[in-house]
Amino acid sequence: MKRWYSEERVALVISKEEFPVIYQNYLIKNMKYIRNEWIKDMKDTSTPNVTQEQFMNREIIGETKWIRAQFAGSMGEAEEQFFSVYALDNKPAERSIVFTPFISVDGFGSAGFNSKRTKIDYSDTDKLYYILPDKMDYCDMISAVSGTVYSTKALSTEYRTKLGDYLPGNFAIESHIGLISFTYEKEV
Repeated sequence: MKRWYSEERVALVISKEEFPVIYQNYLIKNMKYIRNEWIKDMKDTSTPNVTQEQFMNREIIGETKWIRAQFAGSMGEAEEQFFSVYALDNKPAERSIVFTPFISVDGFGSAGFNSKRTKIDYSDTDKLYYILPDKMDYCDMISAVSGTVYSTKALSTEYRTKLGDYLPGNFAIESHIGLISFTYEKEV
């Protein structure tokens, strides 16, 4: 039996159009690690043989692990060196994805959420990428609205630390942080 579920999370959202530049920067900075992962993948008899270019340019489906910017170029063994990038795609019927950007209440980055802020409807997009904060128990809507857990400044700093030089110079990180609400179907 399948059921529909809804989730609301604090996240950094990246559109399909913005993602290729970020991904190319990621590949360039982590070529040594990615080549090593491709070699490991090729040694696994249960995976299909692909060229290194095919391995690097495969589509992100669901969740994939990335190396944090400050560990770029390392072979990436320790769990804390990674963060997850999630992809929403496949547009199931009646799916909805709505993103509400945060605002900063004051110039010092106090937590802020304005429910009247313009919402962005991504329901018709082919694909959308998002990254959750490190503290998973702090990334729900109640924490976001109450403003007791993360300040917008702290979130911005965390995402800059994770993504660093992967981001293009004109990327306005603050406008990409907010609440993402989406529905999905799951087998129970």
